[in-house]
Amino acid sequence: DYGKKTFRNDMFDMYKGNRKATPPELKLQFPILKEVLKSMNISTIEISGYEADDIIGSLTKLYDVHNIVLTGDRDSLQLINQNTYVMLTKKGISETILYNTKQLMEDFSVEPYQIIELKAIMGDASDNIPGVKGIGEKGALNLLDKYKTLDGVYENIDELKGKTKEYLVDQRDMAYLSKALATIDTTVKLNVD
Repeated sequence: DYGKKTFRNDMFDMYKGNRKATPPELKLQFPILKEVLKSMNISTIEISGYEADDIIGSLTKLYDVHNIVLTGDRDSLQLINQNTYVMLTKKGISETILYNTKQLMEDFSVEPYQIIELKAIMGDASDNIPGVKGIGEKGALNLLDKYKTLDGVYENIDELKGKTKEYLVDQRDMAYLSKALATIDTTVKLNVD
């Protein structure tokens, strides 16, 4: 990540607002790490206004090649497709799980695109994405199982009852803002080959 402020902060100023500041002793190590990586002929890419996730997502779309994204961030599961697998760290870096569409469905009961829809409804505390207050993971998964997408939920809102319907109606704008915040931008212009 190039800096703390991204286009998502322009959309929602509290995006990642609950994160602690990077420790100064870690910040001092970044230039050293970049030099070490450069000496190992490993490229780094930073673009102002974008998060690493956006750059990684855009790299996966840049060429028609097989990609493996190694990360501890579940947001990247939305990038899975026929060319892209996500290797999630489970315990440190010694235990990982390689996710393709099938493994994602087995473990989380969602398709890759539904990772975004899920966060739109249930939110994401780690990134301070609000979602729809009052609907948690279980409720969001039930809605997506039946209606597939956030649009599908709202197209069928009259089928819902009680508090779930009330929360969704009252917080429609927040649900769609949360969806935008949770979506990795895979169209970042990258000057790399």
